[in-house]
Amino acid sequence: MAKNKVGLNFKGFEEYAERLDKLGGDIKKATEKALQATHDHITPNLERDIKPHRKTGRTERSLNRDAKVKWVGSTAEIEVGFKLDEGGLPSIFLMYGTPRMKKDQQLYNDIFGSKTKKEIAEIQQKIFMEEIKKTMEG
Repeated sequence: MAKNKVGLNFKGFEEYAERLDKLGGDIKKATEKALQATHDHITPNLERDIKPHRKTGRTERSLNRDAKVKWVGSTAEIEVGFKLDEGGLPSIFLMYGTPRMKKDQQLYNDIFGSKTKKEIAEIQQKIFMEEIKKTMEG
């Protein structure tokens, strides 16, 4: 299981979802598409930035490369990052540091950085805008 999950998080999400719903669009499809795009944006950066830490390759192999959107009631989420139960535990120490080791800021930023959050918000918003446009055009 990966430790980190992301959801939809961009300014005006509720308005976009409401507009799409009123137009008869598929909110579930748009949500899944936006979350998958989020995963697809984060994962290559993690792949790149974990490489310098390679000793056995186990942590690198634990990267969740094929996550799928999961629904719990009306909430959707997708896992990003490393599967802790498959060798990804060291990723926590790398991202947060230890008393003897500084954290890898870039690895941390790949998931939690303000630039990443901004990029993700733009990706998600764009997908919802495209879905609204498609629905309006028929």
